[in-house]
Amino acid sequence: MIPPCRPPHRSLLPSALAVLLATISGMAVAQSYHRPILIENQPPQDPRDPPGEDQPGVMTRAYPEFSPPGITLGGFTLTPRLMTDIGYSDNIYARPRNSQASAIGLLTPEAELQSNWSRHLLQAAVSAEAKRYASEKSENVENYRVSLGGGLDIATGSVLTGAVKRQRFHDLRGDPENEVRTREPTPFDLTAGNIAFQQQLGDLSFRLEGSGSSYEFQSGTGVNGRTIDGADRSYATLGGLGRVSYALSPDFSVFGEGGWQNRTYDRPRGNGLSSRNSTGPTVNSGFSFALGGLWSGEVAVGYAERDIDDAKFGSVSAMTARASLLWNVTRATSLRGQAVRAVGETAVGPSVAYIGTTYWFGIEHQLQSDLLLGANVSTRTLDYVHSPDQTDILSVGARATWFINRNFRAQAEYNFSRRDGTLPDSNFDRNIGMLRFVSSF
Repeated sequence: MIPPCRPPHRSLLPSALAVLLATISGMAVAQSYHRPILIENQPPQDPRDPPGEDQPGVMTRAYPEFSPPGITLGGFTLTPRLMTDIGYSDNIYARPRNSQASAIGLLTPEAELQSNWSRHLLQAAVSAEAKRYASEKSENVENYRVSLGGGLDIATGSVLTGAVKRQRFHDLRGDPENEVRTREPTPFDLTAGNIAFQQQLGDLSFRLEGSGSSYEFQSGTGVNGRTIDGADRSYATLGGLGRVSYALSPDFSVFGEGGWQNRTYDRPRGNGLSSRNSTGPTVNSGFSFALGGLWSGEVAVGYAERDIDDAKFGSVSAMTARASLLWNVTRATSLRGQAVRAVGETAVGPSVAYIGTTYWFGIEHQLQSDLLLGANVSTRTLDYVHSPDQTDILSVGARATWFINRNFRAQAEYNFSRRDGTLPDSNFDRNIGMLRFVSSF
């Protein structure tokens, strides 16, 4: 999502880079948003309070009294961090029957280096993850992430930002966008880059952004014993976005945005098509607002189209929409809501494209100065194009964060997920609980 227009100069560079790094690294967001441990509890879009907001939400609020000081290295600050997780899942394979339970342990060391310069900005981050299952050793995985981003404060109101990352992932069991069923989690590597220019002229703001990514899947063995070639799933994307926004008042802005994306598979043939490669535009218009520190949000409606190379499949088009709302009921309580309708693509499944609709609602409460509580519920529906199949997912979660001091915090989280759909052997119920201890310096 391209951000709303920002106040001039001093706040433009940090906010522009934060948006870019949030897309590329996922670590920049963690500095201002207390992201859920479990991906099932995360909202479809990272919450970001609008510019000028004098009362951010509970989970997006800065807590400087509990922020680690970091280690000063010349003109940079190094923040090392170690996360230790212990949890339990009653259905680690996301099966409809004969579910397998297991205790889970994760160890995640990471470090972030950020410049302290008066102008310009540079940030680097690196992390590794070792995930272990007590009863199913074949599910054990190791992941990593390396990212680098920076911004040039060219002139008053003009900022150029860029970021790149390399990341190792593994397929998630039960992911509706991945219907591949393998004996062991399949690893894949993501390489992504992004560059953006933002110009603000009084109440008028322009933003141009280009991005590219490459997903490289390794081969795996299906539950039926057959080899699943990674080249059938690997693909690259290339796209561009542009946005123009105008501040009608300090609290209300209108905007229009448009973009184009191209998706190319290493092996285009698949899913019964001669070519799954696609290209197409996306356009949106809407408004963002921030009213007295109590209400803030953004609403956009638009249109998206994906033209599949194979003429038998043709094009996929749909009205799209996104909405986010923050209501600060009191200083200690915030309500958030999000809704997203978009066109998506998948390499393996009943169709190469789907229309996805997600509704997410959360409540955040600061019980005391060092204790944050949260709860969320969401629904997601995937309607596959040119297919009678559909997937519905219900997710309910709760979490707590306890700031022990500047250097240590503890988190607890729970999620219940239920998937119902028409695809064979895809429906399941799953309960996951996780405890996390974080040490930062």
